Formats: sequence, C-alpha cells, structure tokens
Amino acid sequence: MIPSTDIPISVDEPNWEPLERALTLRECLDFMYMGRAGEIELYKHYFMRRYLNIARDSQTFYRYSEGKYVEISQVEALDHVYR
Repeated sequence: MIPSTDIPISVDEPNWEPLERALTLRECLDFMYMGRAGEIELYKHYFMRRYLNIARDSQTFYRYSEGKYVEISQVEALDHVYR
C-alpha cells in the first residue's frame, strides 16, 4: 500500500512500455496516458473511464482506493477496468 499524498503526479512524455507489455497492441489503443505517480504509470480506458495503474516494471498493478495505491493482481486490475 502506497499513500498517494506522498507521491506527486507528474505528466511528462507518455511511457507506453508497461501497458504494451501487459496488453495486446489492440487493447492498448483503448487507453490514454494520464501521468505518473512515482514509479506507477497511470492509464485511463477511453470508454470505461477506469484507470489501469501499472508499475514501470509491468509486474505490479495497483488500484487507487481511499487515498492509497493498493497492490492487486493483473487479473483484478483488468477486471476493474472492464467490468
């Protein structure tokens, strides 16, 4: 669990690599880059309007809950986006 108040969100050049390693290219087209919170890349689905938060290493996924980034599985992260 990572408190979000300790992590400033920055918006620089988009980093698509974590998303591209986690999803197919076709699936990636449905996301927009929203920024970075520390080592967590923030992507938002165009239609579902939900976030997919992925660590830069593409191995760890997070859900933003009650002011914190909580580590979850990739399956849980994708379920959150597409439900």
